[in-house]
Amino acid sequence: MIQSGKIKNYHQERGFGFIQNDQGQDIFFHIKDFPKGVLPQVGERLTFAVAQDKKSNKAKAVNITRLDYPDVQQVQSMHQPERIISKPRQKQSQREEATSPLVWMLTVIAVISAGIFVYNFVQKSLHRQDLANQSVNEETLSVANTQADSNPQGFKCDGRVHCSEMNSKAEADWFVANCPGTKMDGDGDGDACESDSRW
Repeated sequence: MIQSGKIKNYHQERGFGFIQNDQGQDIFFHIKDFPKGVLPQVGERLTFAVAQDKKSNKAKAVNITRLDYPDVQQVQSMHQPERIISKPRQKQSQREEATSPLVWMLTVIAVISAGIFVYNFVQKSLHRQDLANQSVNEETLSVANTQADSNPQGFKCDGRVHCSEMNSKAEADWFVANCPGTKMDGDGDGDACESDSRW
C-alpha cells in the first residue's frame, strides 16, 4: 500500500533517517532505497511503500518517490544553473568559429609549401641525373685536352687584358689564344705584346 509523508530526520554520516507518514507514524528508510540525485532534505514530501526488513524484521520505506523533486534531471538542473553549463559551450564554439579560418589557411599554406619543396627536390634530382647520363662529345673532349696540354704552367683567364698585367711572354701568348677580350695583339697575328721591351 502506497503511503505519503515527510522526512522527519536524516543522518547523513550513517545513511538512514525516518519518514513521518500522514498518520504520524515514524517509518525507517535507508539511503540505498532513496532515489539518486540530491540528498534527502528534512520536510521533503514523499510517497513510499512499507516492507519488512529481512535482517531486522522491522518496517521500512521502499519504492520511495520524491514529490518535491519529480525527476532527477530537474534536481540536477536546480544545482547547476543552465547559464554556467552553456557558457563554456558558447565560448568553445565561438573560439572554434574564430580559429577555423586561420587553421584552414595555415593548413593550406603548409601543404603548398611542402608541395613546392618536393617539386624542387625532384627537379634538381632529375637534372643531376640528366647531367650524369649526358655523354661528352668528342669535340668538347678534344678542346679540353688541347687547353690542358697548351697550359702546362697553369694559366687561367682571370680578367687581365693588357700587356702590362702579364708576367711573361708565354703567359701573354696563352691569354691571346684562350681568353676573350684581350688587348695584347694589335695586328691580330697571334703574337702578343710584340712591342713590349720586357721580353
